[in-house]
Amino acid sequence: MNLYLVLLHLAGAVMLLLWAVRMVRTGFERSQEPALKRFLRESRGGKLRAAAVGTGVAVALQSSTAVALLAAGFAGSGVLTLATGLTLMLGADLGSALVVQILSIDLHWLIPVLLVVGGTLFFKGTSRPWRQGGRIVMGIALILISLQMIGQATLPLRGAEFLPGIVGYLAGDFFTAFLIGALFTWLVHSSVASILMIATFAAQGLVPLELGVSLMLGANLGGGLIALGLTRNSVVEARRIAIGNLLFRGIGAALLLVAFHYLQPPLDVLGQGVARQVINLHLVFNLLLLVACLSGAVGGILGV
Repeated sequence: MNLYLVLLHLAGAVMLLLWAVRMVRTGFERSQEPALKRFLRESRGGKLRAAAVGTGVAVALQSSTAVALLAAGFAGSGVLTLATGLTLMLGADLGSALVVQILSIDLHWLIPVLLVVGGTLFFKGTSRPWRQGGRIVMGIALILISLQMIGQATLPLRGAEFLPGIVGYLAGDFFTAFLIGALFTWLVHSSVASILMIATFAAQGLVPLELGVSLMLGANLGGGLIALGLTRNSVVEARRIAIGNLLFRGIGAALLLVAFHYLQPPLDVLGQGVARQVINLHLVFNLLLLVACLSGAVGGILGV
């Protein structure tokens, strides 16, 4: 096995994944920006409505970070209150978890169809919305292709002599694994891409459940760090939403991390295989955070 060649192929696959996720997001932003802003503006109609709007927009954009930036802008102009903005962002986090669920389904048979449809719409579309729709479809196809490439690139690592030692250490040192997951997610600026990569590694047998859960929870913390970093120069009202989301998400991830590793609850109910269990736990975690927010727990923690 040529390690440098493996890493080169893996880096190329990861870059394609990040590019494809961005393609989908920019396609929606360019074609539906007025509608997206209208939905976000209407989210001030109550916490439940804000949660639903945040979830829906994040699914469309395949990014909770994009929703965070839009919400920060509305908060800065006084359209959104802190409590509503936090609910909106936690709803967006749930939406990004739903995106991971959708993209983790084996849809390799659909790739040629998506490429043909997306390319036709982009090159032959008679209007901007049609062309951007083609961009979105092509982006989804490229996401699926990149996940296949990641799986193929990591196959040689199964027999690597150094891997069991590294994996064994990180599986035992869950705090370090947690921080690695957060750092990697912050570096790639996409929690969707990060979780999909973790699941792909798990499906290849490279990541055991203990390590996968630690990395996944770290990725949730990293997602909060992304939004905080991108709003650091915004007005105080916008930064408060990002800080609140980071605190709520980070505290929840840390509590679940400790509970999982010390209580060792069985996760068989979440599906068969490590990859499916990690992905489903990611969804359950973000759903519980949103429920806690809607029930008023966010007010108790953050004083809003």
